[in-house]
Amino acid sequence: MSVVMRRLNAAPRSRGELRTYLLGKDFVPKEIDTVLDRVESMGYIDDAQYALDWVRSRHRSRGLAPSVLARELTSKEIDSELIDVAVKQISDQDTQDRAYQLAAKKYRSLHELEGKVAIRRIASLLQRKGYAPGVCWQIAMETVGADLEGVGDLEG
Repeated sequence: MSVVMRRLNAAPRSRGELRTYLLGKDFVPKEIDTVLDRVESMGYIDDAQYALDWVRSRHRSRGLAPSVLARELTSKEIDSELIDVAVKQISDQDTQDRAYQLAAKKYRSLHELEGKVAIRRIASLLQRKGYAPGVCWQIAMETVGADLEGVGDLEG
């Protein structure tokens, strides 16, 4: 119990994360589940709230796309239904707006480069954040203000 409480005192954690951590410390699985059930009944573990907070925070601070956020929550052993609810809180418009914000911020450091180079770098950034390739290219080209016909060979 004290190990779990110390971990939770440092930062919020999912039940799955705590279970994995405790298994790594060679605690008995039955005892782990008993302790986690008790801590959860006390309100210190709430995977639904954890998932909502995680998605909201990571989308706002890092600009991650819903697909990446879902993958991160899966790695934290959050139930898939809770992941779906958490990810759905981010609207398509919010996702698109955040992608444009990321592109504009990146472009400020690239504005002196040739248009094609800036477009590739912005599109790469957005792809690393989990946005769909077609959307990445579109947003990058709109941000740079490039002529669509002049950069048709970039995707290859």
